[in-house]
Amino acid sequence: MPLAALILADLGADVITVERPPPGDPARAFPAVFAALSRNQRSVSLDLRDPRGLDLFFRLAGTAHLVIVGQRPHVAARLGVHPDQVRARLPDTSVVSVSSFGLTGRDAPRPGHDLVFQALSGLLHEASPQPGAVPVVDIVTGLFTAIGALAALNGQARGGPAVTVGTAMLDCALALNAFALTAELTGLPADAIPRAPAGYDVFPLSDGTRLCLGVSYEAHHWRALCEALDLPELAAHTFGERVGRRGELNARLAHRLRSLAADEVRGRLAARGVPAAPVLSPAEVATRLRRPFLASPLGLDGQRLGAFGGVPRIGRDTAEVLGDLDVDGAELARLQAGGVVIL
Repeated sequence: MPLAALILADLGADVITVERPPPGDPARAFPAVFAALSRNQRSVSLDLRDPRGLDLFFRLAGTAHLVIVGQRPHVAARLGVHPDQVRARLPDTSVVSVSSFGLTGRDAPRPGHDLVFQALSGLLHEASPQPGAVPVVDIVTGLFTAIGALAALNGQARGGPAVTVGTAMLDCALALNAFALTAELTGLPADAIPRAPAGYDVFPLSDGTRLCLGVSYEAHHWRALCEALDLPELAAHTFGERVGRRGELNARLAHRLRSLAADEVRGRLAARGVPAAPVLSPAEVATRLRRPFLASPLGLDGQRLGAFGGVPRIGRDTAEVLGDLDVDGAELARLQAGGVVIL
């Protein structure tokens, strides 16, 4: 859900994140995660367990074009913000639900995190889980959520009704593993899905750095690699042979790469247009970016979206947003004293 909100904010939406009182959004426990996903958004802190907080939520939601709900269905229902409850009170407002296993069914109440969905979708098969690695299911779920939100908004802009869009993390994980699952479901052979050939791997160089070679199915790239490394006897190998003999051929490549000076390797590969790149650390990437923060990968008319506008503290915008709902200073003070809001 945070990535979806970020995408919508980068596209120009006024995104207001409703956080519980401290500790707020769980992502705040990891400051880099929260900073990466929360630029250009406003933070309102409301305790939805308090009837006054829930009333303020619905007053705020009534001003929105779209509401995104990120709790599991039974938790959202207990708080009073289940998509059905939101639609009942705001029938002209579309709702996007992001849950673990969907809004209905036996598994709907079950909790889960990224690694669980990787396991259930087959993504962890023959792989070792790496705590702290890129949360691929979270990311793809955020992308699908943003697409669903944009579809709902576009439909209403064209005169259609408000809708409820459901996005389940398990379904998104299954979509991410669609190649392998399609092969299984249709009885296709193993070679029906991509397999890494020789030349598509990471190799150490003589100076201690690592080089990523991205030589995939294109025969001309494989020939260029063999020419660059003075290995003409390997150039005639087909893609199928490179897959079947991957270990053997990669060992030949690795030996040759280590035998040459690293700068010479880089120069030879660049001169022949071989797809290759150094393996960089986050610190090295940040140095090369030469800018203080990441922007959106999207661009409109040559302009990058999502210039960094700061990361909100919990409830930074509560007074401003609720003020627009005609909540006066005295009422805000009472709400703050009662722990319903954070200003």
